[in-house]
Amino acid sequence: MTCWMLRLLVLLAGFQGTVAVAQNQDLDLLRKAVVEFARSQTAKLPGEVEIEVGALDERLQLTACQALQPYLPAGARPWGRSNIGVRCQKPESWSIVVPITVKVMGEALYTARPLARGEPLTDQDFTAQRTDLAQLPAGVLTDRAQALGRVPNVSVAAGLPLRAEMLRGAYVVTQGQDVRIVFSGDGFKVSSDGRALGNAALGETVQVRAASGKVVKGQASAAGVVEVK
Repeated sequence: MTCWMLRLLVLLAGFQGTVAVAQNQDLDLLRKAVVEFARSQTAKLPGEVEIEVGALDERLQLTACQALQPYLPAGARPWGRSNIGVRCQKPESWSIVVPITVKVMGEALYTARPLARGEPLTDQDFTAQRTDLAQLPAGVLTDRAQALGRVPNVSVAAGLPLRAEMLRGAYVVTQGQDVRIVFSGDGFKVSSDGRALGNAALGETVQVRAASGKVVKGQASAAGVVEVK
């Protein structure tokens, strides 16, 4: 075999090796695609999002993809310990599931002392603590305005995260209370006296008995006022 043929074979072997390496999917690009997708899925969450991609086997060999397609597997959620799927269609079809940990760091409201059922909340009843919101139950309150003046449905122990389902609005109409009934419609508004047959917070529906004895249903629009449309 001549010298120039040997040189050609060496060059071809080196070229084939380079092509083989180039055909493998860059795992750093795969991780970047997962992080960007996770950020898009958590963009509307309150707090500061921290994303950590789980370890990938560096020996993993996937064909380089022309367009990575991240997705959320069925039953997975984009926070806490979860998974993000990545699939490829061209030039070859493959898919992989990548573990991630997503923390949502922000302030949550906790009860500062035991709360009694039916007593409106004040600033002294709760405190804000910085924590991983992804680890807390759904519906945890993050803003003081969401709690001030609201009323616990049940007694709540101290040190617990304050959830929306624990609270209701303060009653502006109470059962047996004398109320003003405002009847309104297109071009008219009249009022009369009545008596509430139930309790209602602002905006809630309640039945009232008018002075005529007729029972009507309306919306509590202010303290002691029920609007019927």
